Amino acid sequence: MRLRIIILILALFAFLSALGGSLLYYYSFRNAAFQKTEANAYSRLKLLNDQLSFYLSEHIKPAKALSGIKELETALKNPTLESIDHANTILDNFKKSLEIEVCYLMDKNGITLCSSNRNAKDSFVGEDFSFRPYYKKAIQGMPVTYLALGTTSNKRGVYYSHPVYDQKNSAVLGVVIIKASVEFVETRLFPKADDILLFVNPDGVIFISNKDELRFKLLQELSEQKIDALAHSKQFGSGPWIWSGFLKNKSHSVIDKHNVKFMITSLDVKNYPGWKIINLRNQKLIEKQVLKPFVRIVGPIITSVLILAGILVLVLYQLGIHEITKRKKAEKKLRLSEERYRHIYNKTPAMLHSIDTQGKIIRVSDHWVEVMGYQRKDVIGKQLISFFTPELRQYAMGVVFPKFFKTGFCKDTPYSFIKKNGEKMDILLSCYGVKDEHNTIVRSLAVSVDVTEKNRVQKDLQIVKDKLSQYSYDLEQQVKKRTAQLETAQDKLKNLSKNIIASQEREKALVAGELHDHLGQVLTALRFDAVWIDKFLKGIDETAEKRVENMCSLIDNTINDVRDMAYRLRPRLLDDLGLTDALDSLLSDFEKRSNVSCVFKHDEISKINDTLATALYRIGQEAVTNSLRHSNATTITVELKNDEEGLILTIQDDGCGFSLVNDKKLNGFGLEGMRERANLVGGTLDIVSKLSYGTRIYCKVKGDNV
Repeated sequence: MRLRIIILILALFAFLSALGGSLLYYYSFRNAAFQKTEANAYSRLKLLNDQLSFYLSEHIKPAKALSGIKELETALKNPTLESIDHANTILDNFKKSLEIEVCYLMDKNGITLCSSNRNAKDSFVGEDFSFRPYYKKAIQGMPVTYLALGTTSNKRGVYYSHPVYDQKNSAVLGVVIIKASVEFVETRLFPKADDILLFVNPDGVIFISNKDELRFKLLQELSEQKIDALAHSKQFGSGPWIWSGFLKNKSHSVIDKHNVKFMITSLDVKNYPGWKIINLRNQKLIEKQVLKPFVRIVGPIITSVLILAGILVLVLYQLGIHEITKRKKAEKKLRLSEERYRHIYNKTPAMLHSIDTQGKIIRVSDHWVEVMGYQRKDVIGKQLISFFTPELRQYAMGVVFPKFFKTGFCKDTPYSFIKKNGEKMDILLSCYGVKDEHNTIVRSLAVSVDVTEKNRVQKDLQIVKDKLSQYSYDLEQQVKKRTAQLETAQDKLKNLSKNIIASQEREKALVAGELHDHLGQVLTALRFDAVWIDKFLKGIDETAEKRVENMCSLIDNTINDVRDMAYRLRPRLLDDLGLTDALDSLLSDFEKRSNVSCVFKHDEISKINDTLATALYRIGQEAVTNSLRHSNATTITVELKNDEEGLILTIQDDGCGFSLVNDKKLNGFGLEGMRERANLVGGTLDIVSKLSYGTRIYCKVKGDNV
């Protein structure tokens, strides 16, 4: 015992010495690394501050130059269509040259007269921005740079406003504004990284960040009064502005809502009073970075010392107590082995028994006597067959026992025990023979498994299977009957769809005829009158003459549009010359109206009925239209040919393709309509497509339907 205590004290002393030295070196190394990290972060933040200040101020001079252009002054003084159009052209040129988001011009009342986004959905033209601080100060003669979220576009930007003076520079006529997006600044200067970079306003609203989830959140909680003032200014939209969860710590650090500690460094941004750029660094990540070189340099030394100490301790310990431990282990193993065998045999939750060569029971488990209902003293020494049913006793003595004592093994032999209460129990008995040193079986070790419930369940299961077979047969008959009814209903539905499509084609032909014959003639007559008016006004009224010329051009375009609509509704070539010429004309028309090469290949096609010709024409028309709209293809090939089975129409493009599993286009009305038309004429429609490998639509109509 004393030797063990001495060895433990020596081992503990060696371990504590190595650990203490390691901790002391680690903390000094850690403090130096933190100071270096803080200095590097400050240097990077200062450089970022200079770059950000430069990018946010780069369009101040262009705004001043734009305000001095004469066309803007003219548009403010005399806002005619011509002057506004000239001003819009200037704004467009500035937007394109500076690669900014938008340029616009506001009058003295804050109403937007001209804008480079006048044709966009979020156009500013006609909008009143007089509430914006950049307008209020500029209208008073003070140029302003303003950071805000657009109220119409809902995009972040830097607004550069400058007053537009009259020729004498004595009066402010309006304000010109350049808006540059901060997305480029954010992407360029705020890269994705483990550190958190923030650009916040004086109230703590995060305007730019390399973490998307932190934009427009509050760095610290604000009072209701400040929240109301922020909402009234509309500088950052209508809110709400949720608190980001950062709390200041006593040291130079903050803690987020997940209790993660960050080291903080902040700098004021040049030329933007109150605005700050902030760097938050995860302290745990910094500690991990510090720990890596420490482990790489010092770890092997400490590990070597600890291993050496452990080896010395182990040697001393083994030499001192080897003999004592060896003797105690031998005694303990012998005692435990006997106790373990006896405990396992008696306490295992299974029916175990052993018999001698005379068939008498010499040992049973607790579970055996519990299940059979006997006491152990009533069982030991009795013949095992006395617990069998009478019909199995002779079988056991004449067949099973002789075979077992010869081979020493039997498995899953079926028996039936009789319990003390007279109840019958079905079992499967497996047995193993225990042999002496002469390889002679002296006793058995057997386990009995109760299968009474299993046999009963098998019988019940067989009854259920028989009933299920009968139910299955009855259900099959009902399914056949229902299938016949559904086929009849499907045929009726198919005929109805066929009649509907035929009716639609008749209506299209009727509308096409009305457009071509009536509306086309009216437009032609109207053009004759317009040409007569043009000749009449020539040399009399130049403005009216130009309007009449525009009217003639508009009528010509309308006549062409009417002809195109009539052709798309029902091409006369389909009725006059047949499917082949109609498809050829369709592809020629598509090729003229797009930059896509359309190729048509065909065999010599015999006369087919009008219904089939119309269906194939509409399938080809829909397929080519879908390809032009969605595939970005450069070539579309349409092929119409005969084979041994019937007529085949193939439309193939080299576009982007789509997924046959997940793409919603596969279930669109256009594809469903093509399938419906193919089905109604007794054909099939297959679609083969793969992303980046184009699309192929294959329609086949068997010969008996042609």
